[in-house]
Amino acid sequence: MSAAPESEASLCVIGAGGRFEGLLSFQGQARVAGSLSGEVAAEGSLELTETARVDARIEVDELVVAGSLSGEVHARERVELLPTAHVRGRLRTPRLAVADGARLEAQLEMQSAPDAATP
Repeated sequence: MSAAPESEASLCVIGAGGRFEGLLSFQGQARVAGSLSGEVAAEGSLELTETARVDARIEVDELVVAGSLSGEVHARERVELLPTAHVRGRLRTPRLAVADGARLEAQLEMQSAPDAATP
């Protein structure tokens, strides 16, 4: 019997209709399709699907948003807002991609990536 690939083994999911309140901590990948409120502290990437409704303080490596997010976000590598995203609050990240149609009502702070070489 072979082990599951790392991407599958480390996937954390909150399904549509699911609700989580509190501290969500993980390594690897997580996908939220339901409701989440509280705090997310992770080493890895977080995906918020179109059905996600999130009110949280989030600190992750990468964040991809297709749903609704309200709160404070610190993404160490990048944030991507898909066309159906609606984000309110504060964003800190070195890279931001915003698709046509995404709504962003936030204070934005763009800083250098931690591993970026300084001249």
